[in-house]
Amino acid sequence: MNPLFRNVMYASILIALSLLLFTAGCVDSSQKNSPQANTTETPASTCSAEANVCPVDLLASLTIDASPQVYSPIMSSTVGIGLTPNISGLKTTGVEYEWTATYGHFLDWGAPNYTVNTLSAPVVNHGEKIYWSYTEVPKSPLVPIVITLTERDITSKKPIASSRLTLGWKNNMTVFVEKIE
Repeated sequence: MNPLFRNVMYASILIALSLLLFTAGCVDSSQKNSPQANTTETPASTCSAEANVCPVDLLASLTIDASPQVYSPIMSSTVGIGLTPNISGLKTTGVEYEWTATYGHFLDWGAPNYTVNTLSAPVVNHGEKIYWSYTEVPKSPLVPIVITLTERDITSKKPIASSRLTLGWKNNMTVFVEKIE
């Protein structure tokens, strides 16, 4: 490909992306009182042409990162399934996380001495990694295990967001991450 053509193509793409980012979420004056608007007054745009800034609303989410995806208590490489909150677009200061499970228990395992400690349920922490495990296979039927994580305000205890992770059974002694909601 001709180097000059390639440079022009890259410049065109950069200009197009810049314009897209600049205009994202901005409202021009002709849209303020349009019949399609839900209200007769639309808040003034907070876009700034001078600063080349236009705020973009990002979706907030809370999910659970889990590793390994398959676990059995006979594994020697881990004490359980490691669980960590994955936070996007939510506040992370002044909050706490509550963990519950329909079966099994939570463990703490980490520095400095890497001892395994069983945690009381429900577990409340500030986003540190914990582990889920079990010692006995439940009596039949082997129903899925649901682990729930709730982010809440540390003062009011009001829930902000939540997520669920479902573990399914594979054979009689192994669980696997089935679904993260």
